[in-house]
Amino acid sequence: MKVYMYDAESGLYEGETFEDEYNIKYVDGLTSIVPPSHDKGMVPVFNQGYQVWSIVPIAELKKRISSSQQPTGDVS
Repeated sequence: MKVYMYDAESGLYEGETFEDEYNIKYVDGLTSIVPPSHDKGMVPVFNQGYQVWSIVPIAELKKRISSSQQPTGDVS
């Protein structure tokens, strides 16, 4: 069946592929829920907890990703 891939950490849509229906629940980053269409400058982001897609501006997603990659302390 056709499934939609997303980054398991950020939820960012990564494309589509085919997978056995049985395996979907055992593989992180896959859903059978179709992502919504979106305009230029926007991206679909999947919320795994609620099992829904949302449309997010690319600039907002970049901020989320860069802030999650900031070092949390001094590593000397």
